[in-house]
Amino acid sequence: MRICYIVHSQSHFAAPYIDHFARRGHEIHLLSFTREQLPNAVNHHLLPRECDPTQHPTAYVCAIPRVRRLVRAIAPDLVHAHFLTSNGLVAAASGFHPLVVSARGSDVHNSLRSHARRALTRWVVRRADLVNPVSAELAAKIATLGVPAEKILCLTQGIDVERFTLPRVPRRPDGVARIVCTRKLHRPYQPGIIVAALARLAAAGLAFEMTFAADGRDGAALRAEVAAHGLADRVRFLGGYLPEALPALLAAADVYVSASLWDGTSPALLEAMAAGVYPVVSDCPANREWLAGEGDGLLFPPDDAPALAAALARALQSPAAWTAAGDRNRARVRARADRATNLDVLGRHYERLVAAAERRPGRSRVAAGNAAPAVSMHRDE
Repeated sequence: MRICYIVHSQSHFAAPYIDHFARRGHEIHLLSFTREQLPNAVNHHLLPRECDPTQHPTAYVCAIPRVRRLVRAIAPDLVHAHFLTSNGLVAAASGFHPLVVSARGSDVHNSLRSHARRALTRWVVRRADLVNPVSAELAAKIATLGVPAEKILCLTQGIDVERFTLPRVPRRPDGVARIVCTRKLHRPYQPGIIVAALARLAAAGLAFEMTFAADGRDGAALRAEVAAHGLADRVRFLGGYLPEALPALLAAADVYVSASLWDGTSPALLEAMAAGVYPVVSDCPANREWLAGEGDGLLFPPDDAPALAAALARALQSPAAWTAAGDRNRARVRARADRATNLDVLGRHYERLVAAAERRPGRSRVAAGNAAPAVSMHRDE
């Protein structure tokens, strides 16, 4: 197949889809509003210069004619767009079928509160041939927009579980607990709530070291908060990390923390669970799909620093629970979130949709005989 993804190339989940289906022998094209080049795909840039489209939402609407032209020139068998209210919007406006759109979290949670954004989201999902929410909570919300059950595929892309099965780094001899967060430093991930909770732990005399591995637009403000609380000697900021460094980073941690207000299925949580790190995460429906808070980790109410501090204190004072939870969580992730398994399931849906489109008279896809000519694996347009 010739598959066209419309997704921001800098998104952490973009490359896994491209790499997986390229390994399966498919030709992959990437239409991106961000300019990072990804291997294993023909890269098409939708903006003429570097721009953060999240800060300039009109860029999506302005790009619709260009997306239409590119999709027609590429002549894919299938288009798959990620995030309903950005890439999904331009994909649906292209008029191309078969179309798959993925709902990933904030595109649903943020949108359904506004009448205008809710109407826009409904318009997108009703034009898709398959809607792929990555969690059951998102699937239930998508269903309220009038999408029939047979058009909804609730499936996370999963993670490469085997990458995270490194031996655990032994606990520090001095007993200082090592806490890690791999989420970006901005809302809705609430890193400020984590810092406020850490200040409470320090005031209670608990020993810990904290690592914020990722960066984000609130990074500078967060560093100032850490300094103001007198935590600079206990908290470090990596400012980002390479994907290949993540398994070792998690193997060296005891406790994983995430304070997100909401989530889809969080790959960061799945990675921590696969690595055997004890999870302390916000009690939202998406996390409840993976953790019960009963021997497998701890859950706390979102946006509640005292509750997070209490959960972290309990985790730090119960190291005997870490190993048992790690074994349970590794098995759970391996059974339900193996990337190769889950993306092969998605691939079978791709094949079904393409076969149905080939049988449909007057389909909107460009005829196979008008396929785009061979191109290099990187194209700056």
